[in-house]
Amino acid sequence: MIIDLIGGGSLGLLFGSKLAASGVDVRIWCRSAEQAGELISSGISITNTSGTEALRVDPESFTTGSLGEFAEEWRQRPGRWIFLMTKQRDVEEAILLSAGRLVKDMPEAHKLPGLVCFQNGYGHMERLENILPGWPLYAAVTTEGAKRIAMNEVAYAGAGTTWIGAVGQQPKWGTAAEQPENMIKMLQKAGFSVILSNDIDRRIHRKLLINSVINPLTALWSIRNGELLASEQRMQVMRLLLDEAIAVYEACGIPWEDDIWEQILEVCASTANNTSSMLKDVQSGVPTEVDWINGSITALAAKGGTHAASHELITGLIKGLTIREE
Repeated sequence: MIIDLIGGGSLGLLFGSKLAASGVDVRIWCRSAEQAGELISSGISITNTSGTEALRVDPESFTTGSLGEFAEEWRQRPGRWIFLMTKQRDVEEAILLSAGRLVKDMPEAHKLPGLVCFQNGYGHMERLENILPGWPLYAAVTTEGAKRIAMNEVAYAGAGTTWIGAVGQQPKWGTAAEQPENMIKMLQKAGFSVILSNDIDRRIHRKLLINSVINPLTALWSIRNGELLASEQRMQVMRLLLDEAIAVYEACGIPWEDDIWEQILEVCASTANNTSSMLKDVQSGVPTEVDWINGSITALAAKGGTHAASHELITGLIKGLTIREE
């Protein structure tokens, strides 16, 4: 079973290295030829919270290249699964440069690889369905904590759980080796806690609520997750964003969990020392995923015939933090 990982960020390198170390045939596809060259020459290093090396994977243990090289390599050696691990803002570009070039070559459904998407936000699955019609699409929700600190190095903040579930109507595959259960077992063998979920939509909506409260405020105030709980004023703003998002969910008929506020507080406490991905992007001066998180709440509000003024405001505030925001 060949696994193609699109994206050489924190999750791409973390999953790629552990899968390769467990003996899986892994190919990692990077946005830049420079990063691919670094992986070819130096391999991948995973460090733990103390800064010591926890895992090192030699370059001979996996294949790597740039996105533009994906299609030709895949045609020569087809893979069974593709893990899409880019930032949400890069999803369409990355797919069009890689798997999108295979669409005309594979008219038979049984030849299609499964695509598992590891993005934080909401709304990208519909776009992927349009680019890759008929492909088996899966969404992943993960709490794995990782940060890329160099082109070939990841700091592993802590193991989490990953839920993977089918999106839409899935094609019927021909052999047991092609079923998602085998992919789940492969990930578990590599050391990941992975669950095949039959309610992935609920988990996506839950994660969107949590991210729409925590991520923008940590980015706006330049604080770690746990510092959101340091004052009553901060928690009042958190509650304001949550209540507005819940009202949007109700207008759209999207279910939400009664204890979601307690869950958000628990996430802040359990990831107290973590820097949110949105804050990392602001600090790096690169576009954030706010359009896909708080912007998604605003878009859902419009579909439900209501308005999410606070989420619309905070989307603009975050985008105003960097001149490169689009």
